[in-house]
Amino acid sequence: MIEEKAGYYFENGFHCAEAVAAAVLEELGEDSSSAVAHATAFGGGFGRTFDEACGAISGSLIVIGHFYGRCEPGKGWDVPATLAATIRQTFLDHFGTSHCATLRERFGEEMQPEKCCSIVKQVAADLVELLAKTSADVEESCCRKEGRIKKMQL
Repeated sequence: MIEEKAGYYFENGFHCAEAVAAAVLEELGEDSSSAVAHATAFGGGFGRTFDEACGAISGSLIVIGHFYGRCEPGKGWDVPATLAATIRQTFLDHFGTSHCATLRERFGEEMQPEKCCSIVKQVAADLVELLAKTSADVEESCCRKEGRIKKMQL
């Protein structure tokens, strides 16, 4: 189950952005190693500053780009923009803010690891659900000819 995989990664050394990217890509049959590397600087609200968006959202955006990102200048990017806006709004609906420091303050120091892990699990599940809905209606990026996400079975 995606929540368990995301939680496992978070509890075993990946931060929020890395855990979401790794778990979701692996759940969808993809190699996650380069995406985890891309996600590394996004943890802790961008570089552990806690001043920006929760890394779980950043990890989601990396996954969206993996499947629907463009590889040529001038190509449209309506699909990834819509997916990014949707995952952001879903996050806000669940948690009320995407600001890392605000979330951490709300949790308190003692509960922060547990609560951040629950966010990672929720975002990973939400992203898999969003991608499953999207894959039936939209072609993947021009960079990705395999169509792997379309074969996903949930």
